[in-house]
Parts: sequence; structure tokens; C-alpha cells
Amino acid sequence: MNGWTLTNVFEINGRLTVADTVEEAISIYRRWSPTEEIRKISQVYGGTDNYNALIAEPVVCSCQGWDLTHITFTGVDEWTDIDRLVSIQQRYPKAEFGVLMSKHWNENGNRYPSPEFIGNLHGRGLRLSAHLCGSLARDVLRMGGFSNVEEPFYTLLKVLVLFNRIQLNVGAYKEATNYDIAPSPLEEVIIQQGDDRQLFEQCYINSGEHIAILLDKSGGLGIDTPIGFPPYAHRVHVGFAGGINPDNVIDKMNIITTSSLVGKFWIDMESGVRTDDRFNLDKVEDVCKKVYDEFLTEKG
Repeated sequence: MNGWTLTNVFEINGRLTVADTVEEAISIYRRWSPTEEIRKISQVYGGTDNYNALIAEPVVCSCQGWDLTHITFTGVDEWTDIDRLVSIQQRYPKAEFGVLMSKHWNENGNRYPSPEFIGNLHGRGLRLSAHLCGSLARDVLRMGGFSNVEEPFYTLLKVLVLFNRIQLNVGAYKEATNYDIAPSPLEEVIIQQGDDRQLFEQCYINSGEHIAILLDKSGGLGIDTPIGFPPYAHRVHVGFAGGINPDNVIDKMNIITTSSLVGKFWIDMESGVRTDDRFNLDKVEDVCKKVYDEFLTEKG
């Protein structure tokens, strides 16, 4: 074949596309049909473990309806009024509050609360997620789960019982050695990913439905990034982040909820609900009210 190696062939809406990955196939297809809804994807030649684990063959990418599971506000800090957090939680049950955690929390600025503050969240009826950053998150993947991580500031396993979900902010981490990371007491473990989704796919293959993905090219910087949909968005729990704030949350939600590729999902914001780098509960309430009024009144 003149030196050309046929690797994988995908059929998208009846059109055959040669590509190494399904993401690349979709990108090629978009050159021909930039706005057409992708109704059906199947792999007709070749095989990749990641693809077969995440997308059954053939697959029809349509859902019975979207399901917003969490409205996550990341970055509660030392100045956050916990009593008001409780009030917001009671009025907006889908709200979730993300707590950033790092081995160097006392050197990383306002967004990383002290272990003492984190302890004060205990027993308040809050829906909480722990967002492990830097070497703290990498240790989980390098050492094979949470039980092997020694962290004097947090006594990690004792602190993590406060949380329903744990997010690993590691980006495209290449030194992971153990992908079976879903501890049973947790609702799920979230892998934060940008363009490179290989880490999530490996964790999903090994740990299954307890693994979720946060699509986040912004990394908490508030950069407004376009909403994109991986081909397996209808099969896994997907989070969307990147510049979401009170001014654009309705537009972002409209993009997500009108896609046939989305099933169970959540939205996450960090910089978008801060003022002078402090967690702003007025902005949090504004987002909750808009999402509930516009999207959740009839869904309950």
C-alpha cells in the first residue's frame, strides 16, 4: 500500500474514516460535516483497548436524557462562611463544594484551606469533594491507591472520609503505575484531563464505573474554553469546566443539555466564583439560582 499502514477504520454516520483514535476520526469527520450531529460511531477495522472499553461496537450516541448530578464550586477557603455554605446546600441540594488540597497548602495561596478549616466542615451535612493537587495526587497513582500515601498535614485517609468524591489533578501524568484507584467508601474518583485523556482511559479500564472524568483545559484559571464531547460522554460520568461563571452558565448549560452525546454530567467552576481571589458565596448562589430556575425546576 505504498508504505501506508492501515491501523483503524471508523464509520461515523455512514462515512468511513481512517485514523489512529476515535477522537482523531471525529476530528477528520468534522472537516466534512462541521455541524452535523454524530448519531452513530462504530469501529470496522483494527482495535484499541481504550476504544473497546469505552465504546461498545456498534454504538449509537444518543441518550434517554441528560442528568445533572452536581454543580461543583471549587476553592472554598479560610474566609468562607461555613454556616452560609450549609444554607446554600439545603436550598440547592445539587451543589457540591470542592476543597483544594496540596502537600504545600500553606505556600500555595488563598485557594488551599488549612487542615483545621477542613476539619470544621465535618458533620455539617455538606456535599464535598476533595481535589488533590500536585505530588499529593501523583502519589496516589504512583503508589497504588490512597492507603499507601503518607501525608502528615492531612493524615490523608482520615481526612478523605469527609468527602463523597475525590478528584486527582494530575494532567497528563506519565509515571502512573497503578490505575486501580477507586476506594469503595467513595462515590467516585475523578480524573482531571485536558486534551490528553489517556490517563482517564487507563483508570477507567482498570476501575470501571467508579472513575469519572473532568474535561478541564483551564486548570482553575478561569480560561473560557469551548465545550467538547468525548465519544464516550454518553457512557461515563463527565464533568465540564473551563471559564464557567454566573454570566455564562446558562449558555454553557444550553450547549451541554442540547447534545445527544451527554448523559450523566456535572459542571465545575473555580475562578468564576471568586472575587479578589476569595471564594464568593454571592456568585455561588447566583449560579445555583440560574441553573435551578432554568434547568432543574421541572426535573426536580
